[in-house]
Amino acid sequence: MNTQHAPVVRETAPTLSSGSQVQQPGFASTTANGSNQQALDGRLAWLDLNTRATTVHRALQHLFSVAMQETNDAARVGNFLLSLWSPSQYHLDLNELGFLERETNYAVRHLANFIVACQLNLREIVTYSQMAPVIAAWGAEE
Repeated sequence: MNTQHAPVVRETAPTLSSGSQVQQPGFASTTANGSNQQALDGRLAWLDLNTRATTVHRALQHLFSVAMQETNDAARVGNFLLSLWSPSQYHLDLNELGFLERETNYAVRHLANFIVACQLNLREIVTYSQMAPVIAAWGAEE
């Protein structure tokens, strides 16, 4: 075994010090103290994810509906669906998903969580006929 070119792993993850405060290099002003932690917890309370089939089905219906509208979220959602449908052809900038309105953000995360948790491909839960309008609107056929 040739160990000459072994990668060097450096510690870059946040570390916990005594008092359970997160120490992040370069982010000293965001160290979590009691009041700041409560504020962050309050902002993140809506992040509850659900992988029940009925919730994922509603999420898919919402995403297909949004993708076909003329809104700011339509292109982002269309690209999200296309990237799940054919990841080698359609690339997704995850930063774009941060701009989605709350209900659409929920739908995206429910679907993504379901796919990851169940180790599925979007093609296993969505038919081509369901994707065809999204492909026509936001992408080119394979």
